[in-house]
Amino acid sequence: MLLGIDVFLAEPERFLGGARRVALLANQASLTGDGGTTLEALRAHPGLELVALFTPEHGWSGYEDDSTSVSDAQHPTAGLTQHSLYGPRRRPDAAALRSVDAVVVDVQEVGVRCYTYATTLALLLEAAAETGTRVVVCDRPTLLGPRIDGPALDPALRSFVGYLDVPYQHGLTIGELATLHAGTALQGAVDLAVAPLGGWSRGDPVRGPWVPPSPGLPTPAAAVTYPGLVLLEGCNLSEGRGTTLPFQLLGAPWLDAYALARDLNALALPGLRFRPLAFRPTSDTHAGAVCNGVHLLIDDAAALRPLEAVTRVLAHVRAAYDAFAWLDAGAMPWASDPAAGEPWFNPVSGPLVDALTGSDEVREVIGGTRSWGDVQMRWTETARAHVAAVEPFLRYAPAPCPSTEREGEAR
Repeated sequence: MLLGIDVFLAEPERFLGGARRVALLANQASLTGDGGTTLEALRAHPGLELVALFTPEHGWSGYEDDSTSVSDAQHPTAGLTQHSLYGPRRRPDAAALRSVDAVVVDVQEVGVRCYTYATTLALLLEAAAETGTRVVVCDRPTLLGPRIDGPALDPALRSFVGYLDVPYQHGLTIGELATLHAGTALQGAVDLAVAPLGGWSRGDPVRGPWVPPSPGLPTPAAAVTYPGLVLLEGCNLSEGRGTTLPFQLLGAPWLDAYALARDLNALALPGLRFRPLAFRPTSDTHAGAVCNGVHLLIDDAAALRPLEAVTRVLAHVRAAYDAFAWLDAGAMPWASDPAAGEPWFNPVSGPLVDALTGSDEVREVIGGTRSWGDVQMRWTETARAHVAAVEPFLRYAPAPCPSTEREGEAR
């Protein structure tokens, strides 16, 4: 398999035309197929002049905390300006775009709408459409594969954590997301080229060493459970940020770890087991406090439906513990930012979990006001509509699959 960055470096003129001065949207997790850094590969290429960097959430280093504003900086060895796209500015300045011939993009997409790198790319495409700057997206396999799951985006909930018109888990590569946004929201008005993957089919396993795309996903297991455990960012439970197992834990000081593990194992959720434990996160929810809870252990990643599983887990926690509560987006630190309220900024009103999932359906199932069967039927319809809508923009076979049809399930 060839990564998009490898295809681009072999023939940059194929994607850049006559462009030479380029900026790079990436972070230090962006590697070429031979393990070198994308940054150094572009700097060393005789046909290119790398003049600036753009950085997504977590900054160039990739270790800044989530939801933490990142400032512009100077790369310590390359000497290039790092224009942060996760601070007061979420779209590149027109002046920065006009100072280059093209922007090369090489970031890792996970496959969930609230993972923010794809939003940053969408905002870059919108800004580039206004300046006429070419954007070259170097494609990579989506970490979560071809599965489609979860609700469609409610337009009233559009924000930085839910910006693209795709289902919650969408099954597309970042190159396909770029092509979709350029062809629908931008009506082809942006100068976009995609350096495709070579020798890859959708659903092929991700090969090579694991490189964490962000601080919350240090292991493959964290990526597998992320579509479910990211819901905990919208309630008063810790998802393990500030520990060595982010997005693999669930806990709070007021939970009974052993009773919870026993009850959750009794649910017999496919592909998942729970072990009781105590942990003390150093950051985020319940920082510094001892949390009692469970470690999610993956028995079978193919059988696991993380969004459904964690929805069922939270429904149990809400029913069993009066202390459980949803967080309001208006109470978050970013709600007082000058950009608050813009559709491309963080959500600033309503339950934060609704913004993360792009719908009120998950919260209503957990609260017992909507049936799981009704929601699952809606999600299957959403997935089928998504497959039909994205067909003109797909670059790889086979098409993404609704989670309920992947193994011929009938619900």
